[in-house]
Amino acid sequence: MDQRLNMWLNSEIKEFSDIFKKFNGKLNKKIPLWMAVSIIGMVVLGFCVKADIFTILKIHFPVGCAFALFIWLCYWLQGKTTSVKKARASYETAMTEFFKSDKDTDKFLRQMDTRSYGELNFLNVEFDKYPSRFIAGNDYWIFFKDLNCRFIRVDDIESIYGKEEKTRVHYSTSTTHVRQNVAVGVSLVIKYKENSASAAEYQEEKLFFDNGEQYGQALELIKKYCSKSSYFLSA
Repeated sequence: MDQRLNMWLNSEIKEFSDIFKKFNGKLNKKIPLWMAVSIIGMVVLGFCVKADIFTILKIHFPVGCAFALFIWLCYWLQGKTTSVKKARASYETAMTEFFKSDKDTDKFLRQMDTRSYGELNFLNVEFDKYPSRFIAGNDYWIFFKDLNCRFIRVDDIESIYGKEEKTRVHYSTSTTHVRQNVAVGVSLVIKYKENSASAAEYQEEKLFFDNGEQYGQALELIKKYCSKSSYFLSA
């Protein structure tokens, strides 16, 4: 990797580390809450089914404690399997694949060195193992989500649009079996120009946001910091 890119990455990872600490701090605050909910929920269930105190203490309370322990174990394992080093490796892989010319490198570093860009950080502890990060400048964007890092060259963009992502869920009632589409987030779909460098690898790609609010914030950031956005937003 170009030494100048490596120096920029050092500063980026330092900033990411601070965000990661906030993410873990928010995550750790959730652990006691969910543990308490699991215990209280089982005890309340015992009262709801009109169990006696002895049964609640012998069955419902221990089961609630077991659920609480399982929740703690899941969060503990997540903490052990995530690290800033893994995030850096994701950045390095993406940068190696993306930067193929000195012209690209120079233009990118000029944008980042002058800090002519905006950034968003999302601490989605309910869904993600890492904070999500979106950077938008006039010439380059960066999107990081759950160890998937993407660099976007603005000059290669033909158009962008939002797409609601849905998943199909199945559940049964007392009388019927129901299939339903449920929204899980919104993707910023980027369509690349046919003969662009990016299109040689992807005709289009998606930047996934967990909800419409995050997508809206990303779109506003693009409009604010990317003067070229008026061309591909209206395409």
